Amino acid sequence: MRNQRIAAARDVAEKLHAAEAAIDEAFARVAQLNSALPEARLAANLSATVGQEAFSRAATSMHHIAAARREMVAAHEGLLATQGDIGLARMNFGGEGNKTFTIASQGLQVVSDAA
Repeated sequence: MRNQRIAAARDVAEKLHAAEAAIDEAFARVAQLNSALPEARLAANLSATVGQEAFSRAATSMHHIAAARREMVAAHEGLLATQGDIGLARMNFGGEGNKTFTIASQGLQVVSDAA
């Protein structure tokens, strides 16, 4: 049963990290767009009033992506709590960097699969 939980947690962690990366990628892409809009307006020698609605909408989308990121971080924290609730406390299921994980109840240190 523990192996099934570990496998399920690894699957969820993989999808969580992919979702987090996608949100960060979207944030970066929209930031690039928001930067390009005023540069394009200036290069085309257009009035500041031209495309104002599009400027505002693109800027507002950054706020929404930031809110989505905040919610994903909260979901990540919730999953960490759930991980402990199902007996998988202090195990690393991926993410950034080279991490090790421990199983607190057994006092063992285990090296990640990549090692």
